[in-house]
Amino acid sequence: MALSDILPALEIYARARRSMLAPQWDAELRDSDLGEGTEALETVRKHLDWDRPQIVSSRPQPDEFPLLVHDPERGWLVALQWIAEDRLALVGGSETLGWDEGQTYYALTIPDPLREDDVSAFGIFAGAIKKRSRVLVIAGLATVFANILTLATSLYAMQLYDRVIPLASFETLFVLTSGVLFALILDLTLRSLRAILIEAEAQNIDKEVSEFFFARAQAIRLDARPQGIGTMAAQIQGQEQIRQVMSSSSLFVFADLPFAIFFVAVIAAIGGSLALVPIISLPIALLMALGLARIIRNGAERSQVTGNQKNGMLVEMLDASETVKANLGGWQMIGRWNRLIRDVHHYEDPVKRASAVSGSVFSSLQQATYVAVMGFGAYLAATGQITTGGLLACSIIVGRINGPLIAQLPNLIVQWGYARSSLKALDSLLQYPVERTSASGGLRPEAVRGPISVKNASFAYADGPTALEVEALDIKRGDRVAVVGGVGAGKSTLLKILAGLYSPQSGSISIDGYDLGQIAEDVSRRQIGYLSQNARLVRGSLRDSLTMGLGHIADDDLINTAKATGLEALFSEQQRGLETIVQEGGAGLSGGQRALVGLNRLIHLSPGIWLLDEPTAALDVASEKAALDALDSAVGKDDILVLATHKLQLIERFTRVVVMSKGRVMGTEPASEFMRKMRERSGAARPVNAVPGAVTTQIRTGKKS
Repeated sequence: MALSDILPALEIYARARRSMLAPQWDAELRDSDLGEGTEALETVRKHLDWDRPQIVSSRPQPDEFPLLVHDPERGWLVALQWIAEDRLALVGGSETLGWDEGQTYYALTIPDPLREDDVSAFGIFAGAIKKRSRVLVIAGLATVFANILTLATSLYAMQLYDRVIPLASFETLFVLTSGVLFALILDLTLRSLRAILIEAEAQNIDKEVSEFFFARAQAIRLDARPQGIGTMAAQIQGQEQIRQVMSSSSLFVFADLPFAIFFVAVIAAIGGSLALVPIISLPIALLMALGLARIIRNGAERSQVTGNQKNGMLVEMLDASETVKANLGGWQMIGRWNRLIRDVHHYEDPVKRASAVSGSVFSSLQQATYVAVMGFGAYLAATGQITTGGLLACSIIVGRINGPLIAQLPNLIVQWGYARSSLKALDSLLQYPVERTSASGGLRPEAVRGPISVKNASFAYADGPTALEVEALDIKRGDRVAVVGGVGAGKSTLLKILAGLYSPQSGSISIDGYDLGQIAEDVSRRQIGYLSQNARLVRGSLRDSLTMGLGHIADDDLINTAKATGLEALFSEQQRGLETIVQEGGAGLSGGQRALVGLNRLIHLSPGIWLLDEPTAALDVASEKAALDALDSAVGKDDILVLATHKLQLIERFTRVVVMSKGRVMGTEPASEFMRKMRERSGAARPVNAVPGAVTTQIRTGKKS
């Protein structure tokens, strides 16, 4: 390992810590100058936005391992444990490392967005804020001094009316004006600094939190995912409303509210009994705010749910636009849309009315408070209890309480009402079960290649009957298994169960003796390759689709595999080649081309277990032969291949056949025996391609009557 090569060391460290690094996590770092020595770790940390590592300053304790080590002579290593008084075992081999005080040991936390199982949406935001407590303390101190400096203008006005004007003291005027200008500049600096700090940290919090919820949404088990994908997307977008509450303007209201009491105390010190006015008006404003919050909370929650449903329908309509147009379903969709719009308005109207009325009421309360201060203050000034300058100062301070603090309460309450309902929606999202990761105790075997054993496994979709019930199914290493059966026989469900995409409600599935549900997701996805019958591509380049989750693959390998499968024609005629843009869902590509893209990616993955669901259903005979020949060449001798198909002419490529009907395994036998039985059953009344349990159709041609 090169002295400056920290990237392989981090990969070893991640495996030792049972943490998962994203595919191509180091793509932008490979060709960068990371620096020498310990500087390289800091460069990587900043680039990936990881937390600062903890330096183990003294001799490492046994419970602190594994640790990332920088040795001046050997470079970056990963220490596993002490094996002698002054010797350490290294991860990834039989090498050892002698202890030396010149070495630097690091404990590094590799971020895992799914590290917590029992969390709440509020806890996620609170945790992200807590990490930045230092910045918040600085912003809090800036708030304290900024609010104290706010008094400068009121005290300045009081001194002008009480001393400068009566005595025509221009030297005092110059000194006071210079002082208050300095205070205003300092106030501007502090408030600007506070705003910059809060907004910068709000962006960092948004980045951290949005990554968590995006990763969480991806990790939800497919068999537990809510059926309304658009509604689910709207729930995730609800964090934007929470982010608005965390913006500087909203947080400043919370930070400034306690100073309202301080300002009342200052008014009492200057104007005496004049402080009674804000003492009465401030609680009235707060009680009104609480009442408004209750009204808005009830309406916001209902309108949020309906709004999410509206977003869900919009996504559904756009995704199914071809079906809607072909079946004249436009008016039906418009009717559903209008009903949802009416529901949204029904629940939003109380919120909007309450917000509009509260704005007028709070504005009137501000004016009434000002009139009360000036009226009562005029009486106190006329009777000699306060000075005219004191009255002016008190009116300015009361304006400070009423303006930035009380005036912003209605808007803040509306924002918080929607943010609160968004938190509830995010909490419901967190209740869905997710894939097991290494951090949550998932197993990380070096290889998962079979045999596969299914015992008493059953599965049912949400609120539906049992879709799959397998009493026993064993697949050995080297088996080539064809799964056949009619429409709805359970072939696709069986493959998804074997791939770990669905989890059986009862029974067990084990591979190499490991319970499939206990294996970490990143391990199972690399060892078990799955190709769906509905290959759906994501937006990006063709190269991105071919290498998704695989890291870097040389162009020669991509091209050679494409030639073997027949995919080469897709990009060889394109001007941009492998950089050809693939639209969302693979729009613009045929079903066969999408299937070939998925097959090419599976070949590059080269798993130990291959699971394919009707991979050639959309291919012509020549393309099918090329694709299957390439697949045969790629599957290793000891690999397991399981392929669901309706085409009996493909059976000769397999060693075993599993026959399914109505979600059950009806039988399993050698492929040669299965074909012999099919030939015996074939006849004039039964097509050759018939499969037990399948619905067959013969088309007869003739003249119209």
